[in-house]
Amino acid sequence: MEKDQDSSANRPQSASGPRPAENVPPDNDVSNTSAAEGRSRDETSGDEVLAPLYSVFSSRLKKFLVVMTVFATFFSPFSTSIYFPAITPIANEYGRSIADINLSVTMYQIMQAIAPLFFGDLSDQIGRRPVYILSFAIYLGANIGLAVQHSYPALMVLRAMQSTGSSATVAIGNAVIADFTTSAERGGFIAAVQASIMFAPALATTLGGILTQFLGWRSTFWFLVIGAGVFLLIYVPFVPEVSWNGATPIQICTPYLLVADTSHAAPKTARSIVGNGSIPPPSLNSSATSAYRWKKTVRDHEAQADAEPLPEPKRLPRKVPIPNIIAAIAIIFEKDVGPLMFFMSLFVMANYAVMVPIQDVIRRQYSFNDLQVGLCFIPFSIGSVVGSIVMGKLLNWNYARVARSIGLSPDRKRGDDLRKFPIERARLDLMWPCTFLAVGTICAWGWAVDSGTSLAVPLIILFLAGFALAGPVSILTTLLVDLYPMNPGRVSSTFNLTRATFSAVGTAVVQYMIDAWGYGFTYLFMGLIVLAASPSVLIVRKWGPRWREERYQRFERAQASQMAS
Repeated sequence: MEKDQDSSANRPQSASGPRPAENVPPDNDVSNTSAAEGRSRDETSGDEVLAPLYSVFSSRLKKFLVVMTVFATFFSPFSTSIYFPAITPIANEYGRSIADINLSVTMYQIMQAIAPLFFGDLSDQIGRRPVYILSFAIYLGANIGLAVQHSYPALMVLRAMQSTGSSATVAIGNAVIADFTTSAERGGFIAAVQASIMFAPALATTLGGILTQFLGWRSTFWFLVIGAGVFLLIYVPFVPEVSWNGATPIQICTPYLLVADTSHAAPKTARSIVGNGSIPPPSLNSSATSAYRWKKTVRDHEAQADAEPLPEPKRLPRKVPIPNIIAAIAIIFEKDVGPLMFFMSLFVMANYAVMVPIQDVIRRQYSFNDLQVGLCFIPFSIGSVVGSIVMGKLLNWNYARVARSIGLSPDRKRGDDLRKFPIERARLDLMWPCTFLAVGTICAWGWAVDSGTSLAVPLIILFLAGFALAGPVSILTTLLVDLYPMNPGRVSSTFNLTRATFSAVGTAVVQYMIDAWGYGFTYLFMGLIVLAASPSVLIVRKWGPRWREERYQRFERAQASQMAS
């Protein structure tokens, strides 16, 4: 990402290498911003080279990419929740206890935490399209197997495969958004992805109950087969490769300054594959529409005698690279990232602990059937969607506000240099209203359940709890991508690991706590845990820029040492 040149004139841009924004295929549905437009505020002298566009994709193509990313991300939480109404029928058919079938839920959660570590980092190295297609192929095969299998061991193995295929879409989805959005606009797009994650459970639980009741539990897996098939039918021919990091070798490990100088050998990060969208993708990463458009571009280019040469497709490694899981886990121990992940994992755990006993509480207190219980999840999901949308707009607004406060004008086309930008302040200042609301709703939930009040009270609390959860998750997801734009898939998978691990622990122990303490004191304890961990946000806001700079310098030294050897 490039800082506006009117605020960094003392740091001239490199003139080496082709300028990706100038070799844009005319029919590739990319931004047709003219060079004259780009010079309006990015040039400080006639001799300086314009910073290339962060992404040459048009706003229409970006919206299509967001829709497809939301569609893909939807499958992971949807597959989790659509299974719940089928647990009892499966147990009855197989002659197993509910506890035995619940182990398949545990297996799903375990793979949900582990699988993104492989796929997220792999997508950073070889691109998003191959990994998307691979993960959906696994997911599609697992659902077909689940729909036709007749044994408990097969159920366990196939549920693990189902989770492996679907859970990767969350980490890759955040990475896709990072590939074509600048920090100034990223918050709104990531919030849209988070909204789909939050809304899926309510829809899945309701739909799962209807399918199980009228068509049998196997119909839920056939429904997922149809959904995944529709996605692949659209994705494979039409969605282009978007992943790149624009980094030169010296900048591979420098997450705050990414210059799209494509003249160097391709670094081991995904955005080097297609540049900012102006480099043709390798055949493995090419969609049918991309291949057609680039062929047309080559024909048009050959007709121009004095045209500059077009960039060549990047060469992918002959061997499939091994995902660096150790590097993903090491992110947890960074001084600025670790405390935030710890706080948000506790935050998510407490909110998920609210959801665990809902079915039992609602059914017992209000004598509801399975379908009516499923409908009670809808307020939480609606609140989450509303919270994500509101927070997305606030993230973009606050970024612009902070930029103007330090004399910058946010650049949505070319991006801003985040090395000297107070990105922690721009993101974390929005955390507090949602945090206090979440603590209040978590504590109130227990006492509302214990009091046996009217149904409206717990439903309102669930709506507010969903609203309060969605905001901080969107904030931290956006901030992590800001801090690690060269490896967005890796950092997203790391956050997924901590979040899923804490949530699994919380869901495992919450019923024992309820049995011992009652609902009121259990959720009072959960709320106080979140409140006690919240000072980590203040700590990172104050010292995060210093720790970020230390990491930046550490990466620079390591890269310089590597090049010297």
